[in-house]
Amino acid sequence: MRIQFSSQPPEEQHREHLAAPPPGTRTMRYPNPKRCGTKSVAALAIGLSLVAPVLASNVASGLYVASGHTIYVGVLHELPDPPANDFFDSASQRTGDLQATPELHLRSGILEERRVIEAPQGKLGFSLYFKGATPRATVILIHGNDPETREMGFIIPFFVCNGINVISYDQRGVGESAGDWLLNGPSQRADDVAAIYDAMRGDPRVDSHRIGIWAFSNGGWTAPVVSVHRPVAFMILKSAPTESLAQNIDYEVEQSMRRHKVEEASAQAIALWHSFEQALDGTVPWSETKRLYDLDAKQPWFRYSLMPDLGISIPPPPSKIAGLRRFVTFDPTKTLLSVSSTPTLALYGALDRNVDAADSAAHLREYLSRAGNRDVTIQVYSNAGHQLIVSKSGYNGDPTLPERFVSHYPQIMIAWLAQRGFTRERMH
Repeated sequence: MRIQFSSQPPEEQHREHLAAPPPGTRTMRYPNPKRCGTKSVAALAIGLSLVAPVLASNVASGLYVASGHTIYVGVLHELPDPPANDFFDSASQRTGDLQATPELHLRSGILEERRVIEAPQGKLGFSLYFKGATPRATVILIHGNDPETREMGFIIPFFVCNGINVISYDQRGVGESAGDWLLNGPSQRADDVAAIYDAMRGDPRVDSHRIGIWAFSNGGWTAPVVSVHRPVAFMILKSAPTESLAQNIDYEVEQSMRRHKVEEASAQAIALWHSFEQALDGTVPWSETKRLYDLDAKQPWFRYSLMPDLGISIPPPPSKIAGLRRFVTFDPTKTLLSVSSTPTLALYGALDRNVDAADSAAHLREYLSRAGNRDVTIQVYSNAGHQLIVSKSGYNGDPTLPERFVSHYPQIMIAWLAQRGFTRERMH
């Protein structure tokens, strides 16, 4: 899942690997991006009339050709960073940040229509990305746990150019959405997705019988909640946890401590998190959590415990406690046992350091089977971490160079959807 109150450790944030471009593409640059959470996209097309202008420094989203390579380019925007292009080269599986050149030629652009609706938790900004007036299957993208806008990178033109419209929204407190994403748990986030579903199912470009959801990381807790309360046509999960949120935090803390060679203090770090969770539940006084926090904050390992990433005081302000409780105390088991009929594709990296992939994949199969769901496909990639980027260690920010996705991702999603008829347009 990645708690992801911040992105990578400080020493990771400024690393950049410049790999050789594809043959003949001498002016395309492929640095290693920060990849710790779902990213973002403002879908815009050269030569098309679009609702929102792309920043001058960014290339319009769409399907491009460069030196014989087919390349999907999107815009991703995760605060506090500025918007930037990312790309996916379907021939080489290469991915990363992109600087455009005249050698990059647009083959197929996409359209964007921006909207704001009033949802139960306040206004919510989102966009529909599409190709034309014909109603098509549509996927709602569900964020991980980051302050992300609707601009989620190449994945938007990848879906749209392969027959699936996309709806993507601004996280709470980001872009045109009110509120605070950190104080919303999976159930509240599912309410937002449901509000978008209800608002868009009558749109003439959306086939109301073929609206699905795609979720990454923390969004994997939200997606099943949506599928239980709305007639979702399909569900695609990328690195989705099936443990409780508290159990997943234990796993992440342990992996972070191991990465920085302070695993001998893992038990102490996890004990601090347990005290924090118990204080949120009201079973431990905040004075006890504060005492532990003050002691542990003096230790050299504390910076790797993920507790500093919360960015809040101990105890938190009273106005934030209810929201943090929702965020930290969610358990998906009951919900997953109710996902009885939604066709589901779940993708995991066996080396994931943010989600226990082996445990989550096994429990997902078990829970959906017990629910009676007969259309479940689970794929675990042996050489990838949380982002499904090829890696020997599995840690975010440590790809095997040149940076690339595992074989068949993201293409597996379109193939799976095509087998179920979702990429065929429904005629008027």
